[in-house]
Amino acid sequence: MAKTFEKQWQSLPKRFPDYLFCPIPLSNERLAQRGFNQVSQMLTEARVTFQSLLERVKHQSTQTQHSREERLAMPQPFALGVEPEQIKQCKILLIDDVYTTGQTLFHAAACLAEHQPTKIRTFSLAR
Repeated sequence: MAKTFEKQWQSLPKRFPDYLFCPIPLSNERLAQRGFNQVSQMLTEARVTFQSLLERVKHQSTQTQHSREERLAMPQPFALGVEPEQIKQCKILLIDDVYTTGQTLFHAAACLAEHQPTKIRTFSLAR
């Protein structure tokens, strides 16, 4: 799959210059189950530099197992995974594979916004 989207991934640095690229992290349980983070893997294979700015501190079942209402009511699953100074006054692009309700990206952006980046944008492969 990484090769299929390689050009889209490689275009990110040109489309978003001076941004820190941050893939949405998986929980430790999901990472152990799957063996890899699909977004991080695709970025790596496309030779796009990224930073793991967030940690997923709350494991949740997959979004597809929940109704829209349940997805929207889910609690904050993220915590900052770096020192706050590393993102203060930075532009950040959050990257996820699939956008369903937008709640995952909303929670990730809310977690980062507490630490004063200048801009937060999002990118998803599919919606």
